[in-house]
Amino acid sequence: MKRIVLLLLVLLLTLPAFAQVGRFKIIKVWYPGYSLKLDTATGELWAVHFDVQEDQTVEEVISKKQSHNHRQIGRYELRRTRQVGTYQIFDTSSGQYTLVKWTPKNKDGEPIGVEIDSLIHQAGEGLKRFLKELEEDLEKARESLSDSLDTV
Repeated sequence: MKRIVLLLLVLLLTLPAFAQVGRFKIIKVWYPGYSLKLDTATGELWAVHFDVQEDQTVEEVISKKQSHNHRQIGRYELRRTRQVGTYQIFDTSSGQYTLVKWTPKNKDGEPIGVEIDSLIHQAGEGLKRFLKELEEDLEKARESLSDSLDTV
């Protein structure tokens, strides 16, 4: 009987340690080496950067705490917008949105978003070239099929 009571006591004492499961969400972003970390209980948002050269993780606060209630896990959600580097923090309790703009900076303090925009542009140009080549191949296949049908 003592063992059961002791086991129940240990379980009750360790329960608050498991209450924080799911409190933090990691969100992938376009910027290489970066991610965002959201505290779903307080609404605080951080940029997390893993520096490969120095083998360390650096966190930068983007948005301060919107609530001090640590028990309401899941209260805040991060939503993307159509613009790269712009996000919304949604408060599921009040229904309010908070707009957050964030662009990481290089060591000189300049935003690195231009690199991402140029990569997107290059990908678009590559897709256009691919579609043009595909169209040309399709036209050649049509001509070949037409020639073979004419000979039959």
